[in-house]
Amino acid sequence: MRLGTLALCAAASLALSACGTYRPGPANVPAMGVRTFFSIEHVCSLGVSPPINLDGAPGSAARYRVRFTNTSVLYAPATEYEVAADGPAIAQGALNGYRGPCPGETANFMFRIEVLALDANGRSVAYGFANVPASNPSRIVRGPAVDRPQMPPPPGQRAN
Repeated sequence: MRLGTLALCAAASLALSACGTYRPGPANVPAMGVRTFFSIEHVCSLGVSPPINLDGAPGSAARYRVRFTNTSVLYAPATEYEVAADGPAIAQGALNGYRGPCPGETANFMFRIEVLALDANGRSVAYGFANVPASNPSRIVRGPAVDRPQMPPPPGQRAN
């Protein structure tokens, strides 16, 4: 019995180690960094999409396709938006039809936010993602101002 358990654990370990090399998104597309946050105005259907900074976004990007997926629940359909590229950022409020997440009073959600940069012909030219926490607005307001969500610093810089 122990040998069978050991073999099962070894197989599981091997399978999990292979997960470390997996990068979501289209194959053979350069990576870009994605930085964003959910603050009071970005949650509970207030209609203001969060700002998204893109580190290493290609100049050839004509559009950005943005996907929000709640990874905290067993099944939650992703929501997608598309917006014209205007430099290496997507401005706050730029995603038309955005409906923010609305965790319950004691819940915290984790969202995977994926951005795919597309050229004028619709070809993928870069991809990146970030995992971002979302809290209920009353929890955000009750917390100390220094603990409120804010834009993460660019790679290589420390938060103040």
